[in-house]
Amino acid sequence: FAAETDDLLQNAQSKLERKNLDWIAANTVGVPGRGFQADTNAVTLYARTGEVVDFPLTDKKTLAEQMLQTIFCKKG
Repeated sequence: FAAETDDLLQNAQSKLERKNLDWIAANTVGVPGRGFQADTNAVTLYARTGEVVDFPLTDKKTLAEQMLQTIFCKKG
């Protein structure tokens, strides 16, 4: 995860490359209804291949399920 307060895209892509990841989930913290102290979140997945997948604000359990489905469906 890349939890960021600014420069979301740049910081997430930097972390993706630096840590040699296949995917990174990036979200903006400090926004009401998102992040650490909320029951909901919105995330953007960035892939090493350049693919970008946006997930709108939803509850964290649903978000996790959607993210896992996206990542594992893309692997096959």
